Amino acid sequence: MRIGFIGAGKVGCSLGKYLKGSAGDWQIEGYFSRSSESAKEAAVFTDSRVIDQVELLAQMSDLIFITTPDGAIAEIWQELCDCGASLEDKLVVHCSGLLDSTVFADAEERGVTAASLHPFYAVSDRYHSYEMLPEALFTLEGSGERMEELQELLEASGLTIQRIDAASKMKYHAAASIGSNLIVGLTELAISLLVDCGFDREHARMALRPLMQGNLDAIMEKDTVDALTGPAERADVETVEAHLKTLVGDDREIYRLLTKKITALAKQKNPDRDYEQLEACLMKTNGMDC
Repeated sequence: MRIGFIGAGKVGCSLGKYLKGSAGDWQIEGYFSRSSESAKEAAVFTDSRVIDQVELLAQMSDLIFITTPDGAIAEIWQELCDCGASLEDKLVVHCSGLLDSTVFADAEERGVTAASLHPFYAVSDRYHSYEMLPEALFTLEGSGERMEELQELLEASGLTIQRIDAASKMKYHAAASIGSNLIVGLTELAISLLVDCGFDREHARMALRPLMQGNLDAIMEKDTVDALTGPAERADVETVEAHLKTLVGDDREIYRLLTKKITALAKQKNPDRDYEQLEACLMKTNGMDC
């Protein structure tokens, strides 16, 4: 399978390097990029070449990966359609977590198998992240006659693939953001509360690390319901009320809404425990006077 990359950033470099060294039958033809220096660095890293024309890349490639920022994907697709090279029977794949394959307008009419492939992993480094790709799960969605072939090729290369529908892509992206970026916000809230108690930030992080890591390990090992502990799980209304009275503004509302979420899990874990008073407390929009 001959592959060409449009875009020579972190994702393009990482995916090219991984596929080249994997068990799959991949031939990395090269990289096209608006930045000739980025294309050159990616080509050296993957032992491929710089391709200076979109038309030439399309002619050379059976599979075209578009690994540009999201805002450029539709424009690049239009360039491919207008470049003069035949796209019939080719695979065209972008790596956006947000956009689905319908960004490739009229792909089916052109005989193109259009897809999106996204790693459920933060690719943060051009030259080292490829080593972690076998540990990540990749979501794949798209349409066209060669979708099954594409999935089989990726799985044969050691990647774990989860198929999703195009209509689910936005919800999928929200899940990724909650599981990644929003945890940073929750951690900052916990750190700031500890700082208010007299901790410096270093000791606050030190205190939180085993607590957070232990919870994450438990979730991964046992799932969320069995991993749940704390005052909501115990239906400890007095403690939850005391927390709510301590917090103010947005911090209180974050605590209230997330405690509502985990109370639903607590009811699954302890079906014989009475959570009625706790739920009534959490229904109050200001979270006070439970």
